[in-house]
Amino acid sequence: MKTLEELLTRQERKAIRAPIETARTLPRRAFIDSDFYAFEARHALAESWLAVAFRTSIPEPGDIAPITAMGYPLLLVRDGDGRARVFHNVCPYDGCEVATSAKRSLKTITGPYHGWKYGMDGKLLEANYWDGTPQAADVDLEALNADLVPVPCEEWMSTLFVYLGSDPVPFAEQYAPVLKHLDLVDLERLEIGLGDDDRPLVNSLPIASNWKTVYENYSPNVYHEAFVHEMYRKSPHSPRVDAERNKTFTEINDPSGYLGLCYDNAIGASLYGETSLPRVLNKDGSPNRVNTISNVYPNWVTTVLGDAARIAFFLPEGPETGTQWVATFFDRDGASDPALLDDRKQSARAGIKARVEDNRICESIQRARHSPAVESQFYAPFWDAMHYTMTNLILDNLERSEKTAG
Repeated sequence: MKTLEELLTRQERKAIRAPIETARTLPRRAFIDSDFYAFEARHALAESWLAVAFRTSIPEPGDIAPITAMGYPLLLVRDGDGRARVFHNVCPYDGCEVATSAKRSLKTITGPYHGWKYGMDGKLLEANYWDGTPQAADVDLEALNADLVPVPCEEWMSTLFVYLGSDPVPFAEQYAPVLKHLDLVDLERLEIGLGDDDRPLVNSLPIASNWKTVYENYSPNVYHEAFVHEMYRKSPHSPRVDAERNKTFTEINDPSGYLGLCYDNAIGASLYGETSLPRVLNKDGSPNRVNTISNVYPNWVTTVLGDAARIAFFLPEGPETGTQWVATFFDRDGASDPALLDDRKQSARAGIKARVEDNRICESIQRARHSPAVESQFYAPFWDAMHYTMTNLILDNLERSEKTAG
């Protein structure tokens, strides 16, 4: 693997660290080069908690689902106590995946290659015929050292997070700013809504773009809204600035990578339309009146509106491609009510429509990265403070590898 010194020149790093008025973004090769992607996948992504799935992948005890995240084959498991677990999806003996498809209501997991059985806690329970006998009852399974290898996992707001690096910081520590910011909202009342045929309102959207381009568009870039989104163009509150050049939103610009905006949800109604859905409630029982749209480093977005919430995450599959997953949440009194089906679908459609518009731009930017005409971009200080924070945070994490190596 190349070193950071080989991937970013000292001059480029100096330009990134300059004051926002003269600073430059990462150079275009940071968005298209496979060597750069391999380095940042190891040092900027793996050493963070990554959103990788929603609860709907393993909703009930005994459910399992194999996924791939950052190139790693992983196995999601809901154990008998309802706890979410994640393991590396590989049998230590035969090197085969332990599961090749999602399954429901299991008591044990049986490998497809040699039939080894594992408990839902990843412990090896049976290595049949290992010694030539059907149950291999006399074999010391513990001595085989063949339990599944666990991956640090956390579940928050029906979203599963994993830590693929070597030294995980506590989830609540890394995400303290977002947890504190949303502390007033009664998140426990929010459930992923049901759509047609009681299917969860979870969507997947492929995006032919680098993960950083997706990140910089979602929330850090407020400037684009009136130009990209039809629903925003129709609103009298877009662009988000008044006649005196005052922003009509409050920036969230935390150095941890919690980046976004807050605004009164009366403004939100002009963007997303009214529904009959129950309101998102605060812990004191009052309706939430502050809309929040924010990126959370490194790969997820949280949106809390007046009558719905969303979590979206983007899983990169290489330097120029990945998949975005989006779940739409509602208050539990309206999340599954058949009478509110059309309202839930309307809300989910609005969110997906905005993302399709965003993603089209992200893909356009990604294609343009291949032009040698412009090596990096610059910032609009009025709008781009969050983008500037994001770029510097990414560089912080990349440079941390040098300090660790030193």
